[in-house]
Amino acid sequence: MAALEVKDDRGEAVRLPSAAKRVVTLAPSATELVAAIAPHSLVGVDSASDYPAAVAGLPRVGRYDGANVEAVMALRPDLVVAWSGDAMARSLASLSAQGIAVFVSRPANPDEIADNLQRLGVLLGQPHKAAQLAKNLRQRYTGLKQRYAGRRPVKVFLEISANPLMTVSNHDFLGRSIGDCGGVNVFADTVAPYPLVSAEAVLALAPELVITTSSRPDWQRWSRFPAMPAVARQQLKVLSDDRLLRPGPRLVDGVEALCSVIDAARPAAK
Repeated sequence: MAALEVKDDRGEAVRLPSAAKRVVTLAPSATELVAAIAPHSLVGVDSASDYPAAVAGLPRVGRYDGANVEAVMALRPDLVVAWSGDAMARSLASLSAQGIAVFVSRPANPDEIADNLQRLGVLLGQPHKAAQLAKNLRQRYTGLKQRYAGRRPVKVFLEISANPLMTVSNHDFLGRSIGDCGGVNVFADTVAPYPLVSAEAVLALAPELVITTSSRPDWQRWSRFPAMPAVARQQLKVLSDDRLLRPGPRLVDGVEALCSVIDAARPAAK
Protein backbone atom coordinates (compact mmCIF):
# COMPACT_ATOMS: atom_id res chain seq x y z
CA MET A 1 0.00 0.00 0.00
CA ALA A 2 1.30 3.45 -0.95
CA ALA A 3 2.15 5.88 1.82
CA LEU A 4 -0.31 8.68 2.54
CA GLU A 5 0.76 12.32 2.52
CA VAL A 6 -1.01 15.68 2.86
CA LYS A 7 -0.03 19.13 4.04
CA ASP A 8 -1.47 20.53 7.25
CA ASP A 9 -2.46 24.14 7.93
CA ARG A 10 1.17 25.08 8.63
CA GLY A 11 2.06 23.88 5.16
CA GLU A 12 4.00 21.00 6.71
CA ALA A 13 3.93 17.56 5.08
CA VAL A 14 2.23 14.88 7.20
CA ARG A 15 3.14 11.35 6.12
CA LEU A 16 1.73 8.00 7.22
CA PRO A 17 2.65 4.53 5.95
CA SER A 18 -1.05 3.58 6.03
CA ALA A 19 -4.38 4.94 7.22
CA ALA A 20 -4.37 6.10 10.85
CA LYS A 21 -6.23 3.73 13.18
CA ARG A 22 -5.37 5.39 16.50
CA VAL A 23 -5.86 9.17 16.66
CA VAL A 24 -5.44 11.68 19.48
CA THR A 25 -7.05 15.11 19.13
CA LEU A 26 -5.99 18.15 21.14
CA ALA A 27 -8.79 20.64 20.43
CA PRO A 28 -12.59 20.35 20.36
CA SER A 29 -12.72 21.35 16.69
CA ALA A 30 -10.12 18.69 15.83
CA THR A 31 -12.12 16.09 17.73
CA GLU A 32 -15.26 16.96 15.78
CA LEU A 33 -13.43 16.84 12.44
CA VAL A 34 -11.99 13.39 13.09
CA ALA A 35 -15.23 12.09 14.60
CA ALA A 36 -17.16 13.15 11.50
CA ILE A 37 -14.90 10.97 9.33
CA ALA A 38 -13.70 8.06 11.46
CA PRO A 39 -15.13 8.21 15.00
CA HIS A 40 -13.81 4.79 16.01
CA SER A 41 -10.23 5.92 15.38
CA LEU A 42 -10.25 8.27 18.38
CA VAL A 43 -8.29 6.99 21.38
CA GLY A 44 -7.72 10.24 23.30
CA VAL A 45 -8.90 13.85 23.33
CA ASP A 46 -8.32 17.17 25.07
CA SER A 47 -10.14 18.19 28.24
CA ALA A 48 -12.60 20.51 26.45
CA SER A 49 -13.86 18.04 23.84
CA ASP A 50 -17.51 17.20 24.51
CA TYR A 51 -18.92 16.31 21.10
CA PRO A 52 -19.94 13.81 19.90
CA ALA A 53 -21.20 12.19 23.10
CA ALA A 54 -19.14 9.06 22.42
CA VAL A 55 -15.90 10.91 23.32
CA ALA A 56 -17.01 11.29 26.95
CA GLY A 57 -15.25 8.10 28.02
CA LEU A 58 -11.96 8.72 26.23
CA PRO A 59 -8.75 9.62 28.07
CA ARG A 60 -8.12 13.35 28.48
CA VAL A 61 -4.53 14.08 27.52
CA GLY A 62 -4.32 17.82 26.92
CA ARG A 63 -5.68 21.31 27.43
CA TYR A 64 -5.63 24.49 25.37
CA ASP A 65 -2.18 25.32 26.78
CA GLY A 66 -0.46 22.03 26.02
CA ALA A 67 -0.57 18.27 25.97
CA ASN A 68 0.55 15.66 28.48
CA VAL A 69 3.13 14.22 26.12
CA GLU A 70 3.72 11.07 28.16
CA ALA A 71 -0.02 10.36 28.31
CA VAL A 72 -0.34 10.89 24.56
CA MET A 73 2.58 8.55 23.85
CA ALA A 74 1.05 5.90 26.10
CA LEU A 75 -1.96 5.76 23.77
CA ARG A 76 0.31 4.76 20.85
CA PRO A 77 -1.29 7.13 18.32
CA ASP A 78 -0.67 6.92 14.60
CA LEU A 79 -1.72 10.55 14.29
CA VAL A 80 -2.23 13.61 16.49
CA VAL A 81 -4.55 16.37 15.28
CA ALA A 82 -4.30 19.69 17.08
CA TRP A 83 -5.03 23.40 16.92
CA SER A 84 -1.62 24.95 17.39
CA GLY A 85 -1.17 28.21 19.19
CA ASP A 86 1.99 29.32 20.93
CA ALA A 87 1.06 27.41 24.09
CA MET A 88 0.60 24.10 22.27
CA ALA A 89 3.61 24.39 19.96
CA ARG A 90 6.12 22.97 22.45
CA SER A 91 4.04 19.84 23.08
CA LEU A 92 3.61 19.25 19.35
CA ALA A 93 7.32 19.69 18.73
CA SER A 94 8.02 17.09 21.42
CA LEU A 95 5.57 14.62 19.85
CA SER A 96 7.06 15.16 16.40
CA ALA A 97 10.55 14.61 17.79
CA GLN A 98 9.38 11.21 19.07
CA GLY A 99 8.16 10.18 15.63
CA ILE A 100 4.45 10.94 15.98
CA ALA A 101 2.73 12.36 12.90
CA VAL A 102 1.13 15.71 13.79
CA PHE A 103 -1.54 17.44 11.69
CA VAL A 104 -2.14 21.05 12.70
CA SER A 105 -5.71 22.12 11.94
CA ARG A 106 -6.47 25.86 11.90
CA PRO A 107 -9.50 26.38 9.65
CA ALA A 108 -11.06 29.83 9.80
CA ASN A 109 -14.18 29.51 7.64
CA PRO A 110 -16.47 26.85 6.13
CA ASP A 111 -14.36 26.42 3.00
CA GLU A 112 -11.23 25.80 5.07
CA ILE A 113 -13.15 23.38 7.31
CA ALA A 114 -14.20 21.47 4.19
CA ASP A 115 -10.60 21.42 3.02
CA ASN A 116 -9.49 20.09 6.42
CA LEU A 117 -12.08 17.33 6.17
CA GLN A 118 -10.74 16.26 2.79
CA ARG A 119 -7.09 16.19 3.88
CA LEU A 120 -7.87 14.36 7.11
CA GLY A 121 -9.98 11.93 5.11
CA VAL A 122 -6.86 10.90 3.22
CA LEU A 123 -4.92 10.24 6.44
CA LEU A 124 -7.85 8.36 7.98
CA GLY A 125 -8.36 6.13 4.93
CA GLN A 126 -11.80 7.65 4.20
CA PRO A 127 -11.21 10.02 1.26
CA HIS A 128 -14.59 9.47 -0.39
CA LYS A 129 -16.59 9.90 2.82
CA ALA A 130 -14.63 13.02 3.69
CA ALA A 131 -15.07 14.47 0.21
CA GLN A 132 -18.84 14.02 0.48
CA LEU A 133 -18.88 15.67 3.92
CA ALA A 134 -16.88 18.58 2.51
CA LYS A 135 -19.19 18.93 -0.48
CA ASN A 136 -22.28 18.93 1.72
CA LEU A 137 -20.80 21.55 4.05
CA ARG A 138 -19.92 23.88 1.17
CA GLN A 139 -23.34 23.46 -0.44
CA ARG A 140 -25.16 24.13 2.82
CA TYR A 141 -23.24 27.32 3.44
CA THR A 142 -23.73 28.57 -0.09
CA GLY A 143 -27.46 27.90 0.30
CA LEU A 144 -27.53 29.75 3.62
CA LYS A 145 -25.95 32.87 2.12
CA GLN A 146 -28.35 32.80 -0.82
CA ARG A 147 -31.33 32.43 1.51
CA TYR A 148 -30.50 35.53 3.54
CA ALA A 149 -29.15 37.70 0.72
CA GLY A 150 -31.25 40.79 0.10
CA ARG A 151 -33.11 40.74 3.41
CA ARG A 152 -33.49 43.95 5.37
CA PRO A 153 -30.13 44.67 7.05
CA VAL A 154 -30.02 44.61 10.85
CA LYS A 155 -27.21 46.40 12.70
CA VAL A 156 -25.69 43.84 15.07
CA PHE A 157 -23.28 44.08 17.99
CA LEU A 158 -21.88 40.64 18.84
CA GLU A 159 -20.44 40.43 22.34
CA ILE A 160 -17.97 37.55 22.75
CA SER A 161 -16.72 38.71 26.16
CA ALA A 162 -18.41 40.92 28.74
CA ASN A 163 -15.40 41.69 30.92
CA PRO A 164 -13.44 43.02 29.20
CA LEU A 165 -16.01 43.98 26.58
CA MET A 166 -14.91 42.36 23.34
CA THR A 167 -16.42 41.82 19.91
CA VAL A 168 -15.34 40.60 16.47
CA SER A 169 -14.51 42.50 13.32
CA ASN A 170 -14.86 41.26 9.76
CA HIS A 171 -11.24 40.11 9.92
CA ASP A 172 -12.68 37.07 11.72
CA PHE A 173 -15.14 34.63 10.16
CA LEU A 174 -17.58 35.05 13.05
CA GLY A 175 -17.82 38.74 12.25
CA ARG A 176 -18.26 38.11 8.53
CA SER A 177 -20.95 35.52 9.21
CA ILE A 178 -23.19 38.34 10.47
CA GLY A 179 -23.14 39.71 6.93
CA ASP A 180 -23.81 36.25 5.49
CA CYS A 181 -27.01 36.29 7.57
CA GLY A 182 -28.03 39.63 6.11
CA GLY A 183 -26.90 41.60 9.16
CA VAL A 184 -24.41 44.43 9.52
CA ASN A 185 -21.55 43.98 11.97
CA VAL A 186 -21.22 47.40 13.60
CA PHE A 187 -17.50 46.81 14.22
CA ALA A 188 -16.86 45.27 10.80
CA ASP A 189 -14.05 47.64 9.83
CA THR A 190 -12.04 47.51 13.04
CA VAL A 191 -8.46 46.45 12.28
CA ALA A 192 -8.12 43.96 15.15
CA PRO A 193 -10.07 40.70 14.68
CA TYR A 194 -11.17 40.74 18.35
CA PRO A 195 -11.31 44.39 19.40
CA LEU A 196 -11.80 45.59 22.95
CA VAL A 197 -14.52 48.24 22.93
CA SER A 198 -16.36 50.50 25.34
CA ALA A 199 -20.10 50.49 25.99
CA GLU A 200 -20.15 54.11 24.84
CA ALA A 201 -18.56 53.14 21.52
CA VAL A 202 -21.26 50.52 21.03
CA LEU A 203 -23.96 53.06 21.86
CA ALA A 204 -22.56 55.48 19.27
CA LEU A 205 -22.98 52.83 16.55
CA ALA A 206 -26.69 52.34 17.45
CA PRO A 207 -27.03 48.57 17.06
CA GLU A 208 -30.54 47.27 16.53
CA LEU A 209 -29.62 43.87 17.99
CA VAL A 210 -27.14 42.89 20.70
CA ILE A 211 -26.13 39.23 20.82
CA THR A 212 -23.95 37.80 23.56
CA THR A 213 -22.28 34.41 23.45
CA SER A 214 -22.27 34.26 27.26
CA SER A 215 -24.70 31.91 28.95
CA ARG A 216 -24.84 34.40 31.85
CA PRO A 217 -25.40 37.77 30.21
CA ASP A 218 -25.01 41.08 32.02
CA TRP A 219 -27.93 43.01 30.57
CA GLN A 220 -27.62 45.75 33.20
CA ARG A 221 -24.68 47.11 31.22
CA TRP A 222 -27.02 47.91 28.34
CA SER A 223 -30.21 48.81 30.24
CA ARG A 224 -28.63 52.16 31.19
CA PHE A 225 -28.73 53.08 27.49
CA PRO A 226 -32.49 53.23 26.76
CA ALA A 227 -31.85 55.25 23.60
CA MET A 228 -29.93 52.37 22.01
CA PRO A 229 -32.28 50.80 19.43
CA ALA A 230 -31.54 47.27 20.65
CA VAL A 231 -32.51 48.25 24.20
CA ALA A 232 -35.53 50.29 23.19
CA ARG A 233 -36.86 47.39 21.10
CA GLN A 234 -35.89 44.67 23.59
CA GLN A 235 -33.49 43.02 21.19
CA LEU A 236 -30.88 41.74 23.66
CA LYS A 237 -30.33 38.07 22.86
CA VAL A 238 -28.19 35.15 24.05
CA LEU A 239 -26.58 32.76 21.61
CA SER A 240 -24.30 30.51 23.61
CA ASP A 241 -23.64 27.85 21.01
CA ASP A 242 -20.41 25.86 20.68
CA ARG A 243 -21.30 25.10 17.07
CA LEU A 244 -20.81 28.77 16.21
CA LEU A 245 -17.56 29.17 18.13
CA ARG A 246 -15.76 26.01 16.97
CA PRO A 247 -14.32 25.79 13.45
CA GLY A 248 -15.61 22.27 12.92
CA PRO A 249 -18.15 20.41 10.80
CA ARG A 250 -21.12 21.80 12.79
CA LEU A 251 -20.20 25.44 12.12
CA VAL A 252 -22.92 25.84 9.50
CA ASP A 253 -25.49 24.76 12.13
CA GLY A 254 -24.12 27.47 14.41
CA VAL A 255 -24.38 30.12 11.71
CA GLU A 256 -27.94 28.96 10.99
CA ALA A 257 -28.73 29.67 14.65
CA LEU A 258 -27.13 33.11 14.35
CA CYS A 259 -29.15 33.85 11.22
CA SER A 260 -32.36 32.84 12.99
CA VAL A 261 -31.67 35.31 15.82
CA ILE A 262 -30.92 38.10 13.33
CA ASP A 263 -33.97 37.24 11.23
CA ALA A 264 -36.24 37.33 14.28
CA ALA A 265 -35.05 40.88 15.00
CA ARG A 266 -36.06 42.21 11.58
CA PRO A 267 -39.69 43.10 12.46
CA ALA A 268 -38.50 45.02 15.54
CA ALA A 269 -35.88 46.85 13.49
CA LYS A 270 -38.34 48.49 11.12
